[in-house]
Formats: sequence, C-alpha cells, structure tokens
Amino acid sequence: MNRLTYLIVLVVAVMLAGCSSIMRPPSATAFMSSYEKDTAVVNLNLALYSGDLDNHEKYYDHDIEKDFSHSEWVLDFSEIVFWNKGFFSIGLGAQSVTPFVQLGFVSPFFGLSAWSSIYSPFNSGNYLSDNFWKDVSFGTMLIQQIPIGNKVKIGLTEHFSRNGVERYLSEVKEGFMAFSFPEPHPLFYYEVGGGAFASYRLEGVTIALEFRYGRDLDNKKNRFAIALSAVGMKGKKSENEKKQEENRLMQLEKEKEEAEKRRKMRELQSLEEYEAREKTWF
Repeated sequence: MNRLTYLIVLVVAVMLAGCSSIMRPPSATAFMSSYEKDTAVVNLNLALYSGDLDNHEKYYDHDIEKDFSHSEWVLDFSEIVFWNKGFFSIGLGAQSVTPFVQLGFVSPFFGLSAWSSIYSPFNSGNYLSDNFWKDVSFGTMLIQQIPIGNKVKIGLTEHFSRNGVERYLSEVKEGFMAFSFPEPHPLFYYEVGGGAFASYRLEGVTIALEFRYGRDLDNKKNRFAIALSAVGMKGKKSENEKKQEENRLMQLEKEKEEAEKRRKMRELQSLEEYEAREKTWF
C-alpha cells in the first residue's frame, strides 16, 4: 500500500477507536526503526503489564452518591505507522482504544521522542467542557541504541509520562426500572522510568522484545511492562542498509570469482597430471 492508503486507514481507525484518552509509553523499537524510511514503517505491539496495578477497586462516595471503579489494563495492543524525513519522524496510531500521535528526532544511535493521545471526534465533547489538557496522556522518551552486527540491535530508554487508569462512574438512581450505565472517565498519574530492548532483523520484518519499569509518582507504585513488537519496513532502505547490501553483494561476487579460480586451477592441475602420465607410458 502507498502512503495515502496508510494515512486513510489510520485516520479511520483513530476515529473509530477513540473511546478513551488513556495510554502508556509506546514502543521504542518502532520509532528507532523509522530512520531514513521515505514511505512508511508499520509497527504492531502487544504489551503485558504487571506490578502494583489498580484493578477493580471500588468505593462509594456518599457525598456525590456515585459508585467508582478503577481498572488498569493488563494487556494492550498497539499499531502505528511512521513517516520519516531524514532525522525527523512522525507517527499516527492507536493503543487499545486510544488514538495517539508520536514524533521526534531519530538517528541510528540516538532518539528523542514525544507523544500525546488524540481527542476523538466521537467523545471530544466529554473533555473540552473543562480544561483541555486535563484528560490527555502524553510523555517523552530518550533512547540510546547500539547495533551488534547487521541484524541485532540493543538499546536503553528513559521516559517521563502522564499515564491513565480507566475509571467507570455510575450514578446511583432510585426507583422502579431505574438503570445506571457506567461511563468511562480517565484517572491520570505521572510516571518516570526506564527500560531496555533488543531487536532482530529478519527478511522484511524486525522482531523486538522490550522491557520497561515505571514509578507512579502520584500513588507511589511500581509498574512493569514487557512487550513484543513486529516492525515492517515499507519504505526505501536507509543509506546504511544500502551500503550493507552492496558490501554483501560484493562479497558474494568475490567468493564466486575465487571459487571459479579454484575450479580452473583444479582443472589445470588435472590436465597436467594427465599429460605427465601419458609421457610416462611412452
């Protein structure tokens, strides 16, 4: 698919997905893989969370007569498409049901990224009625990466972010046939942390494993994440990848020439041995 097709698909996904504004830090591997790709880099990411999670904790506020339930996601699935121009990349994606945008500086060894959740046209009215930034997830990440050979890369990350917990609010109604429908309202906290990742490049796709630790500064809790990523290269090859491909082809050509020389030498040696035997007979 071309660039316009990816953009249309993601815009539709963002409009349909925007049921929430909460998210956690996105994949570092996907962002770093976008360097020097002219069209698109597509990432699919599955993350598992653990630690001091706030799941299904309920309490009742007698003053406002509403029942609250906190629920922090244990799993999420993300997809994002990056477009790159030199040392700058911008991406549009969704983490579970949260659309977000990510951009920043990227190079083979160093990256600086920032992201923010996006208001969906279907639920923006819930958030614009008060403070615009009150219900937004955002953050920034510093990334260091070291290539090991042509296929393996390892790296470290440090991040500061505003993450969210989904809070469901239900009004307590009295009377016959009185129903209460829970509505999602995000509950946010600030997090600081770091992590590590390793990636391996296969033919046409890069597989990566990421680990991340985060410290919830508001609630004094520890959270961990482990994520599996698949990054598909849809753009042109970078200059470094081109050079590696040229060197590989040159090496193959050199090996082919050396093999041909050895074959000719063996044929010549066999011919000389044959002629020597013929002379002995006569």
